[in-house]
Amino acid sequence: MSDSNSYDFLTGLFSRQYLYWLYDELESDELFHIMFIDLDNFKSVNDVYGHNEGDLVLKSVANVLRDIAPNATAIRLSGDEFLLFIKGECSREKITSIASDIILRVQEKEGFEHITVNVSASIGILHKQYADSSLSELLLKSDRAMYCAKNQGKGCYVLYNDIEEQISSEIYMEQMQQSSLDNNEFEICYLPIISAQTSKLRSTQIKLRWNMPDGKVKEQDEFIPLFEKNGFIRRLNIWMILEVFSKLKRFNEEERPLGNISMRISKLLLLEKDFPDTLKKYADTHGISPSVVTIEVSEDSFTCGSQNMINTLENLKNIGFGVGIIGAGTEFRSLVYWDKLDLDCIMFDSKYIQKTLSTPRGRQILITLLSMGRQLKMQVIADGIENRDDVLFLCGYGCNAISGPYYSKPLLEEAYFDYIKDKLVLKEQVIEIPFIDNFATKCNNYTGTIMGEGIQFAPGINDNWGSVLFPGGFFMENVIAFPGSMLSESWTVCMWINPTKITSWTSVFYAKYKEHYATFSPYVEGGNSIARISDGTVQGYHDILARALQPDGTWHFICMTYDEKSGISRAYLDGINTGVLTDVPSLPACQSVIFGGDAFQPSYEGYLSGVMFFNQAKCDEEIVELYEKFKSEPGFRD
Repeated sequence: MSDSNSYDFLTGLFSRQYLYWLYDELESDELFHIMFIDLDNFKSVNDVYGHNEGDLVLKSVANVLRDIAPNATAIRLSGDEFLLFIKGECSREKITSIASDIILRVQEKEGFEHITVNVSASIGILHKQYADSSLSELLLKSDRAMYCAKNQGKGCYVLYNDIEEQISSEIYMEQMQQSSLDNNEFEICYLPIISAQTSKLRSTQIKLRWNMPDGKVKEQDEFIPLFEKNGFIRRLNIWMILEVFSKLKRFNEEERPLGNISMRISKLLLLEKDFPDTLKKYADTHGISPSVVTIEVSEDSFTCGSQNMINTLENLKNIGFGVGIIGAGTEFRSLVYWDKLDLDCIMFDSKYIQKTLSTPRGRQILITLLSMGRQLKMQVIADGIENRDDVLFLCGYGCNAISGPYYSKPLLEEAYFDYIKDKLVLKEQVIEIPFIDNFATKCNNYTGTIMGEGIQFAPGINDNWGSVLFPGGFFMENVIAFPGSMLSESWTVCMWINPTKITSWTSVFYAKYKEHYATFSPYVEGGNSIARISDGTVQGYHDILARALQPDGTWHFICMTYDEKSGISRAYLDGINTGVLTDVPSLPACQSVIFGGDAFQPSYEGYLSGVMFFNQAKCDEEIVELYEKFKSEPGFRD
């Protein structure tokens, strides 16, 4: 081989052509080892400092390779890719030690210390090989090991020997992928995303499953990273979209609504300018409203040069599709876009959630992230949750929805409909008590009974609502009683109150069960208001405290919720969540609902208006909407 083809002009290392000549000269039983080295973030060096400085980095790395492994053949393959070819015996400990030294000295920027870009080396190692297969095959193996190192966080090494089974599986998947769609090997699965506050179905996440010809079943996390890398994901995404839309059309015709759905879409499609119009065309063809479809973007899709993808996401939003980020927390690449994109939801990665939940510091970070999501008006979803304690913690700090093994694994169509039949959000039922000139509900299906005297009608919170003025009295005196059937298994009770006198522990709302009760008192000793659920024992008080409501002529919006499935109750004051109760005892059928007092304390003195009952536990956003709706009606009185 001529000298001009043997060496790389820039670094002085051997060239790629020389490597092929070297390999052809090997005996079939000759032992050797390959180390495939790729520089992480090298492109940023050229972008920030220019190509002259980039060339300096390449020459410096070449010097490091010569110094660390003088007996190896150091080769520059192309660009920022290098290779060490080591002949003869070399133990695992020795070759991994060489790799560690390379990683350390590149990380320390030996020879290019003035460069501030975080340059590192990812290395794939092929240990103990013989020249009985093609060099291209060996380079492919070492290249895959190097990319595995990159996926583990960069700046590390991976031995192909340790991941050979995984890589062989990937090679087999690539061989099978072209015929997989023609052979109908993929199927749609459905994962429920459950509202953290109501235990009802919030949305359905589409998952893919691959039934391979060899009988093995692959979940999507096993094949999507590979398909993203080799480009097959684009074909698979188009198939998935059409398949899901076709199924949704059939479900709607069969009156089996699935509600909102979310689908993971590859960056390859999101980089296509016409994708939003194409997706809209597919939806229109199947009679699917964009408003019920959320496009999921993986956290790792956000890289330098993501602006074209951002433009596509904005166009999808303008058409009416939802947009959400999944896998948040892996590298937080998307964080810079949280305030730029009108995101509907963000789903935190299951591994990140488990890691942060395992330490007090991690939990505090998670609390901050949940608060940030609420402030940005995004639905915050936790993925991969496995136990009730984590559910209760996340609920308590404002997580909107949860998915994972605690609720369900991904299910096929019929199994999924069986699972969600008791989790679908029921048609909302509302009971309103206008208090205009009688004590009947708006639909006249319930009528209150006066127990006592002196209760008067008065103007209410606005022109659409009247009120009653309670005069106070002894225990259970001068109150209004309604049937307990007004409260369903899960419920929300909302009302506006305006106390005219402080009476400690008096109840303005009191739900009586056989041994339990739920109550709200506008003032208790210590200077608080209190929402309480009790199981009737001395130790069985479950309380949420807020500021005391004074007799200053001000109306206040009070809400209490109870979710029977999760055992969680919440209280709200003027649209603000004042606290969460977990492990609330299961409440039996309610016997009666009392306004104006209870059997244990003097009765309430003040006004009551805008009473509403709902047959489910409403979430924070819904409570705020109710509060704002009252305030927007004509004649609002604060």
